[in-house]
Amino acid sequence: MSGSDETEIACKIVTKPAIHFIEARLPLAYVAHINHYIDEMREKAEDYSGELVGQIKRNRLSAQRKLDLDEEVPRNLGKVIAQVGTQLIQFHGLAPNVVPNDMWTIHSYEGDYNPLHDHGAHTLIGLSSILYLKVPEAIATKPTLESGQTPNLAMASGACDGFTQLQWGANGMMDLSLLRLPTQQYVKPEPGKLLVFPNWLLHRVEPFFGEGERRTLSCNMDVFLTDGG
Repeated sequence: MSGSDETEIACKIVTKPAIHFIEARLPLAYVAHINHYIDEMREKAEDYSGELVGQIKRNRLSAQRKLDLDEEVPRNLGKVIAQVGTQLIQFHGLAPNVVPNDMWTIHSYEGDYNPLHDHGAHTLIGLSSILYLKVPEAIATKPTLESGQTPNLAMASGACDGFTQLQWGANGMMDLSLLRLPTQQYVKPEPGKLLVFPNWLLHRVEPFFGEGERRTLSCNMDVFLTDGG
């Protein structure tokens, strides 16, 4: 701050974080491998819709399928996701053992959506994840939003159709004017993008309108802290 020696005041801006999560990228060749496995087992896998809140029912192909973590592809993918989750826990200065406990796929089509919800765990600390596997053209052509940016929905723009919304506080249209930090984030689906976040984080998926499948995979993880944590 400028001024005379008598009025010189040292200042610094202090920002307190409210949420940490990880965004990672899986190689597209590995994504293709996962998609091939899912295509092969899709009709044989257990219908998981009875355990989930997703409103995935608008198309005859709409489905939510439970994956068997004892099978090779889900087991290996679970290890990859757990490794990413381990980094998130270590960021908080803890020594964890992250163990996948549940995995399923979501096959969404025009009009399908997922209302605001969170996930459970068997341990006090739990992690959840979203892996984007297929993204229809109606979503892929939309502009990407910067972190914390709110989409402009004026004139029925559909700017967030098919996006995932993460929400960790009360949101209002006057937030920026009142100097409130963002408490939400919209995430544009892209094949290979992986999000890992605390299981208490509220999130939802907006419906999209157009041809094609929006395919994601979710994994819940238990977190056991070792003696070093």
